[in-house]
Amino acid sequence: MISNNVFNGASEMTLLKLKVASTMIINRVTCATLLSVGIGLTGVSAASAQVASKGLTPAANTYRSYQNASIVRDSGLSQPLDLLNDFYPAVAVTVSDHDNVRRRPDFQEEDLKITVDPSLAYRTNIGRHQFYAAYNGTFTFHQDIEQEDAESNGLFAKAGLDLSRRWDLDLFGGFGESFEERGLSGGRDFFLFDADSLNAGPEELEYKSFGADLAYGRKLGVLKGVLGFERVETTFDSDDQLLRQSARERDRESDSVHLDVDWQFGARTSLFGRVQYTETDYISILNTLDSEQTDYLIGLRWKPSSALSGVLGVGQSEKDFVDPNVEDYDSDTYYANLNYSLSAFSNIQLAASRQVEEPGDAQSSYYETDFVGVGWTHSLSPRWVVDVYSKWGDDDYNTGRKDNFTDWGIGVDYLWRSWLTAGLYYGEIERESNLSDVDYQDAYFGLRLKSDLRSWFGGSKQREIEPASFDYPKKTGPSQ
Repeated sequence: MISNNVFNGASEMTLLKLKVASTMIINRVTCATLLSVGIGLTGVSAASAQVASKGLTPAANTYRSYQNASIVRDSGLSQPLDLLNDFYPAVAVTVSDHDNVRRRPDFQEEDLKITVDPSLAYRTNIGRHQFYAAYNGTFTFHQDIEQEDAESNGLFAKAGLDLSRRWDLDLFGGFGESFEERGLSGGRDFFLFDADSLNAGPEELEYKSFGADLAYGRKLGVLKGVLGFERVETTFDSDDQLLRQSARERDRESDSVHLDVDWQFGARTSLFGRVQYTETDYISILNTLDSEQTDYLIGLRWKPSSALSGVLGVGQSEKDFVDPNVEDYDSDTYYANLNYSLSAFSNIQLAASRQVEEPGDAQSSYYETDFVGVGWTHSLSPRWVVDVYSKWGDDDYNTGRKDNFTDWGIGVDYLWRSWLTAGLYYGEIERESNLSDVDYQDAYFGLRLKSDLRSWFGGSKQREIEPASFDYPKKTGPSQ
C-alpha cells in the first residue's frame, strides 16, 4: 500500500496518522493488535517513521501489519497513549498511475488509482482514567477497472482504568470491514479464490476483536508486568460466495493469552520478555489448519543517545496443528527496529523480522517470512523533505514454494500550509517465485496530499508539550 508517511524537520505542526488493523495501540513500540496510532511529529527523528509501513505492507495474517504479529509485540508496558486530550481529525489522499494495478501474473493492466484515508480520533480523561476512540477509513477508486474499487471502515475504543498506584487495567475492542491488498504476501493469488477472478474485486473481510490487559508497575518501579487476553474473529467474503464448507475457507477465530515482564536497569534501557499462547480455530469442518501456537521473545529496548533508539528481540515460535497429518512448525524468530538521527534533519530507519504466518492459498499450511527494510528521511529545507526506502522479503512455504519480494520507493514532500503537506512519489514492487503463475511487477508514480485538520483549530492545546516515541517532548504549533 502506498506510504502516507510525511516528515518535516523544521515545522512543528503535528501530523496524526491513524491506521486501523488490529486491537491495541502502537505508540512507543507498545503491544498492538487492531489499531496503530502514530503521531508523526514533524521532526525527522520521530520514531513513527517506520520503514515497514512504506510501500507494500509486509506479510501478516491478511489485515494485520507486520508490527502486530505476536512475536513482534514487545509488550504494552509504556505509556498507553501519547496524545493530548483532544479531537484528532486527519485525511490523506493519493493519486497514482500504476503499470499493473491488480498485480496480475499473466499481463500488466495500467490504471489510475485514487486512495482516500479519513480518520478521526478522540482522547480524554474521566477522572484519573483514560478513554480513547477512533474511526479510520480507506476508500479506493479506479478509473477503468471499477470492480477493483474497495473500502475499509473500522471503529476502535480503549479504556485505561487506573486501579491503584501499582495496578492498571486496559479494556479494548473494535470492529470493522476491510479488504485484502492485491499481491500481499500470504494473500490469495489472483486466479485462486473466485470462479470469475477477472470480474471480481479484491478479497473482502470483516473482523471484530476485544480484550484486556492487567498491568503491574506501569507508573513506577523497576520491575513491571502485563497479563493480557484477546479474541479476534475474522470472516472473508469469498468464503460466502464460493467456498462455504470448503477446506480453503479462511473464516476463523483466535484466542490468545500473553505475559510480559520488563526490567528497567537504566533511565532509558530495559530488558523485556514475552510469552504468548494462541489458539486458532477455523469455522469450516473441512479446514485442517486449527492450531495452537506458543511464542517466546526476549529483547532489549533502549535509547543510548538522543540520536539512536530502538528495540532488538530474539525468540522461538512453535505452531502445533491439531490434525496429526499436518506438519508442525518450530523455528527461531527475531525482531529489530532501529532509528538513528544523522542530524536534526536526517533520520535512518532499519527494520528486520522473522515470523510464521497463515497463508491464503489452498495447498500450504503455513509459511515463514523474513523481512528487512531500510529507510532514509531528510529535510532539505524548512519546507522540503525527501524520503527513500527499500524492502526485501522472503516467504518460504511448507510446500516448497518460495517467494521473494523487492519493494522500493522515493518521494519528495512540501509543507504547503501548517495543515497541508503535498508530495510526489515513485515506487516499484516485484514478486519472484518458483511458481511462475504468482510472479508480478508493478511500477507507479503519483501525488499525495496529507492534512492534519487539527491544525485548523486554534487554542492553547496546540502549544502544549506533546511527547514523541523514543524522543524528547516537542512543542507543537504553527510552522515557522
